[in-house]
Amino acid sequence: MADEAKLVAVKRDQIGTSHSRRLRCEGKVPVNLCGLGQESVSLTISGDELKPFVVSGSQVCDLVIDGTEQKVIVKQVQWDTFLLHILHADFQRVDPRSRVDVEIPIATRGMVNEGVLDHLLHEISVNCPVYNIPEKVEVRIGALKIGSEVTIADLAFDSDLTSVLPSDTVVLRVVEAQDYEIVQEDVGAAVEPEVIGRKADEEE
Repeated sequence: MADEAKLVAVKRDQIGTSHSRRLRCEGKVPVNLCGLGQESVSLTISGDELKPFVVSGSQVCDLVIDGTEQKVIVKQVQWDTFLLHILHADFQRVDPRSRVDVEIPIATRGMVNEGVLDHLLHEISVNCPVYNIPEKVEVRIGALKIGSEVTIADLAFDSDLTSVLPSDTVVLRVVEAQDYEIVQEDVGAAVEPEVIGRKADEEE
């Protein structure tokens, strides 16, 4: 896995709307850091460093505070109305040694050129570091033919991610299209609905 980005943060003693506004005018972003049972810390990060990191889609970074690095993930980012500037961000400390079992969705890319796609699993159980939970696992299906199968072993995972399911578990396959006989109902044989009031009129 590629090395995470590094962001340098500076502690701030003042909080409040007016102070945060002054920081933004200076090109800095107010940031809060919490997690791992430690005290929350108010920080600032250069907007020129934070914005490219967030826009890239990254969530994990090494946050440097007073020369000390700690692994963190982005929990929330608040943008301005026009999505041009970051107004505020929340970070959370994570233990790089802890791992979790999670369910992630399986997404297909492309279309099968023959047969019908039989998607057996729509989610997969994986074990991964708590700071590196993937959004999804993607499967390219354009080259699959009738009879082709994709198993857990065929999926592309990061080196630090493992499947909880057996490697030979079938995720999806391509099967022949089945012809179904369509039975059309005889509309003319439908029972005539009862008209309210008819019985009373006939008796009169």
